[in-house]
Amino acid sequence: MLPCIQSKSFKILVCPFLIFFSVQLSADEAQEQITNPKNQQKNESFEQKFIQSNKAISNWFYSLAEGIDLFLVGKQLQSERNQTNVKIEYSTYSGEGKEASNQTVLVINPRFPNLEKYWNLKFTTYDEQEDERGAENNLLRQTPHETNYGATIGLFRRFGGIRTAFQPRIELQNPLKVSHSLSFETIADFQTFKVNPKLNFFANATSGTGVFQSINFNFNLTNIFSLTLINEGTYEEKLHKYSVTNGFSIGQFISNTNAMAYSLLFFSHNRDNYHLDAYTLTATWYHLFYKRILDIQLTPHLNYLHSNNFKGQAGLTVQLTLSF
Repeated sequence: MLPCIQSKSFKILVCPFLIFFSVQLSADEAQEQITNPKNQQKNESFEQKFIQSNKAISNWFYSLAEGIDLFLVGKQLQSERNQTNVKIEYSTYSGEGKEASNQTVLVINPRFPNLEKYWNLKFTTYDEQEDERGAENNLLRQTPHETNYGATIGLFRRFGGIRTAFQPRIELQNPLKVSHSLSFETIADFQTFKVNPKLNFFANATSGTGVFQSINFNFNLTNIFSLTLINEGTYEEKLHKYSVTNGFSIGQFISNTNAMAYSLLFFSHNRDNYHLDAYTLTATWYHLFYKRILDIQLTPHLNYLHSNNFKGQAGLTVQLTLSF
């Protein structure tokens, strides 16, 4: 899966092929790609309706958020455009010897520019903060998100080149549960390569307190290829478990709407003794249908698990994302 870090500048080193996704076709440019004259009028009509419907729904969310913002503040204080967005993700997970599973998740990110300065509010059907910890979730999710309805309040500050974020989350359960996340992150540019260190302290009801740390290195090899070296570790206090991910990912730019990423990841942990638990080969294809509207991601993979005597097991993850 793609990583879900708040700032785009901090996505670059976590998932290298996102470098190439920033240059994307607009909806109008995508329509110009229709080349079959017999079906052109029909296709344009369908696409036009789809795009206009998406814009209408997006504008409804913008208007709703702006109305709440002005109601709470009482007057216009900011001239910035409202960045409210809604995302629906449909995913299919399949693996050799396992039944395929499907999942639809919803992320609602209302923004109140007059009310907020360093914080924002987000509603999700799963815990995004937990998903941000670990390459096994960001680069290769093989199981559905754990359904966990809740709201997150993000408080963000910059201290020089260091970005800090404090994100308490209320889980809508009976009884209510609260989790916390405090992270520090930066990017150091050394001209020929970049370094992305990150430190995250967290506390939740499942794993107790813990800490996640990573230091990833990104190299732009050519205009087409990039290389990221991945080094991450997570300690969970309640489980007394330290999990480590090492590996690399090669990003390939194909076109303004297509990109590939090839990864080799090694997973280790200390239960009962520190050992190699698994390694995985992946090849991810990303295709953009319409900018900021619709995209798809296909990830075939091969898993070699210690519990299966490192015998290869094939699998496939498919994710379709619709944004408003």
